[in-house]
Amino acid sequence: MARISNRIFRRWLLSLNALAPATAGDGLPDPTGLRGADWVRGAVQRLGFVQVDPIAVVARAHDQILFARNTAYRPSHLKRALEVRRTLFENWTHDAAILPVETFPYWRHYMARFKRYEVHAGYKRYFASTNRKTLSLVRRHVKRHGVTRARDIESEKADWGDVSFPVPTVAKISVEYLWRIGEMAVAGRAGQEKTYDLASRVIPEDCYRVTVSERDYVDWACRESLRRLGAGTPAQIAHFLDAVSTEQAQAWCEKNHGKALTCVRVELADRSSSRPVYAFEDWTRRIDDVPSAPGKLRLLSPFDPLIHDRNRTRKIFGFDYAVEIFVPAEKRKYGYYVLPILEGERFVGRVDLKLDRKKRRLDVLGLWWEPRVRVTAQRRKRLQRQLERQARFGGVDRVGTF
Repeated sequence: MARISNRIFRRWLLSLNALAPATAGDGLPDPTGLRGADWVRGAVQRLGFVQVDPIAVVARAHDQILFARNTAYRPSHLKRALEVRRTLFENWTHDAAILPVETFPYWRHYMARFKRYEVHAGYKRYFASTNRKTLSLVRRHVKRHGVTRARDIESEKADWGDVSFPVPTVAKISVEYLWRIGEMAVAGRAGQEKTYDLASRVIPEDCYRVTVSERDYVDWACRESLRRLGAGTPAQIAHFLDAVSTEQAQAWCEKNHGKALTCVRVELADRSSSRPVYAFEDWTRRIDDVPSAPGKLRLLSPFDPLIHDRNRTRKIFGFDYAVEIFVPAEKRKYGYYVLPILEGERFVGRVDLKLDRKKRRLDVLGLWWEPRVRVTAQRRKRLQRQLERQARFGGVDRVGTF
């Protein structure tokens, strides 16, 4: 059984994640050379999805994910791809996400699974207040008036009892439900507020009318996930998009083993070997051709797809990272919104940042270098330059001292 060195596998992952040059024949779109909305589409196609998150302490997750890969990126490029070109659309994977529009026919199966609460079962309680009357009201309103904000439709508030947070209206919950099951689609945003329309009026017809079988959906979900993982277990394949069960991924791997798939071991950061994992056989023959990653320094979003699987990140990169947004301040190890610092092919540290828009300054609340990383003047200078780029991206003028 082949064993892939840790150094080579890191390069492979960085290439697949658009953080290093693409490899010829890797089967994924390559956005290199594209600009603006075209580059955004190509980047999302290569990554498979980009997670959406509204927290804007530094930059919203989707913007930071794209900016980390291309410092020429601006949020207007994504807005154009989503709302004008319609080359991307919003729905869910394991969380809210931006997806290539040509994958809409496959995601319809996922939306059907959500309707049966086979995924995100915890939302069954949230959507429990929907009813036929309000769903019909929402459908009629959107069909008649077109692009709609949830608050444009009047209805009573959900009966959630005595709670300490704002309670949405039943109409708002109903709009969100119809979006999650694919009847509605996000047409755009007014600020950060979603606007909705019928999916048939948002998704291009050549994508909306296409249907795929359940078998093709499972094959697509497993194939696309493994392409971006490089190598993985059935559980990791299932978890990447959260589109299939581990059992479905296991059956798919067994069916394709010895054909398109082979088993390999990956050297981990501690120099031990992983258990056998699946990989595309044609990729394993080209893996030594993967170019090294540029030595530039990047600040990754806490929700970057490269580090979405925290356990895998720790094993492959030796980088133990956790999001502490929902951890009480007194229990945090680092900070509220800490960005991993990627330099070349390894993580060298993490930094806690916050935009002070009134003072037009990017504040460095904390900086932690990884063990055995030499804090040279050159490395600090590279970080300073990247922080200055980050400040400009956030619309402020300068970086605070650190």
